[in-house]
Amino acid sequence: MNESMNSPADTGSGSGTASDTSGFGLSLGRLAEVFHAPVAMFQNMASRWGWTDWVVPILVVIIGSVGLSVYVIPHLDLVADTRAALEASGLGPDQIEEQVSQQRALFEGPFGAVIAFIPVITVPATLLILALIFWGGASIMGGRITFGRMFSVFGYAWMPKLAEGLLLLFVIQGREGVRPSRVPSLLVTNPASFLDPSAAGTPLYALLASFNPFTLWTMLLVALGLAGMGKMSRGSAYMVVGGLYAAWILVQLGWSALF
Repeated sequence: MNESMNSPADTGSGSGTASDTSGFGLSLGRLAEVFHAPVAMFQNMASRWGWTDWVVPILVVIIGSVGLSVYVIPHLDLVADTRAALEASGLGPDQIEEQVSQQRALFEGPFGAVIAFIPVITVPATLLILALIFWGGASIMGGRITFGRMFSVFGYAWMPKLAEGLLLLFVIQGREGVRPSRVPSLLVTNPASFLDPSAAGTPLYALLASFNPFTLWTMLLVALGLAGMGKMSRGSAYMVVGGLYAAWILVQLGWSALF
């Protein structure tokens, strides 16, 4: 992530300075370009990449995720999933109520005040792990991309997921007591949304939920980023991304089957 923004490739052939062709302004512009011209954007970023290309998108995703959490959490019944799991386990009413009350007290205490800010940790951690996995996959397939650039690719590629979250703001408006496990189905963006709520956590639910157009859009952008910045053919990039995403689906199916 420490590649210089002042290299010849960054400044181009004109007389402008590096601040003209790189920096926060250019990175902010790419947040819009990733929606309407991703191929050209990643190709341009391959020659004009700087540290702002991982700072800006990651900060936008973190700030957006925190904002979404602050707005959405008051609409949730944070203990509903726990209650449902305890009822399914066969515990008596008194035991269920005791454990639910303990969890409710947790959310009403100091932890509840900071829960909306958990994305400050989870978002960069998630993107770092994903970037590491896909960087490894690309390297095995002959791609030539640094980890810093791979991290940037994921930052920009996550914009559709952030857009999905913004749509959730409109859908959850006026709803109260929503079960957290049902939040992904509120937008009806994947076939799992049409299953009975009791199907949540089953292998079928995990499989159908994988066909979320926003997630697939993100994976497509990752592939385009690999092709544009990793000196890979489009086909090889699709193989890396498709193979790793298929592996993730299998992991989810296995986890659902076991637990």
